Amino acid sequence: MNVLIDKLFEKVSAKKLNRIKYKVKRLKNINGLQHAVMVEVNDENSEILVAISVLKDKNKFRIL
Repeated sequence: MNVLIDKLFEKVSAKKLNRIKYKVKRLKNINGLQHAVMVEVNDENSEILVAISVLKDKNKFRIL
């Protein structure tokens, strides 16, 4: 799973202007499930927590 760290992901949306780019900062284990702590490329202070299964869903995020 360390392959995901420092990868860039883009949130998929219908409008190209609203696509936000995220970078995986670290992995976290919550209740036996893997999650990724992600930060926006432009804003390093705000973090979001996303399940690994959501990152693999091509309708939600895509790898750059």
